[in-house]
Amino acid sequence: MIKKLLLSIAAFLILGIVTLVYLVALHVTASRFIVKNEASVPVKVTAHWRDKIKELGELLPDTMIEFEVTDEATMEFKALYPNERIISSFPAVYFTSGVVTIVVVTDSSVEVSTHQ
Repeated sequence: MIKKLLLSIAAFLILGIVTLVYLVALHVTASRFIVKNEASVPVKVTAHWRDKIKELGELLPDTMIEFEVTDEATMEFKALYPNERIISSFPAVYFTSGVVTIVVVTDSSVEVSTHQ
């Protein structure tokens, strides 16, 4: 009887520790962003969140760039085309730890999707 109780307590503690490690890992894992240029022209892309701006530079057609952010916020992407037109991914997309966000720039839009 005591042996079964001790085994049950040990199993409960192990499960609790594993759960705690998993939750901590999710909290400290950076969010990944993949930005693809599917437009027919080069575009300059910037990412905006909180009071931060990340210049991703000029992306040639059919190229992509990846970056990571350790934060939790909403992010908006803006694409500047050669004709000075700016298209935004409005509304901003919410991201948190461990999320992968795919951004696709086309000739007429900036489309954003997130994946766990």
